[in-house]
Amino acid sequence: MNELEDPISKVVDAVAEAEGVEPVTLDPPLAGVVDPDAVETLIEDPTASDLEIRFAYRGHDVVVDESGRVQVD
Repeated sequence: MNELEDPISKVVDAVAEAEGVEPVTLDPPLAGVVDPDAVETLIEDPTASDLEIRFAYRGHDVVVDESGRVQVD
């Protein structure tokens, strides 16, 4: 993978941090909202440039870019 070894865990951690809760308490699980394998496949694609994966999770806008950086608004 690129700079980020596990983008799905990073998304879960970032959302939990934004909400001030433990990651295991997030419901629904992230996998119920977005396909984790698809996100990882896109991030791992060496031909991806200017890639941004955007989705909503628990009322947050989540963006994962081609380097694996996660932003939660």
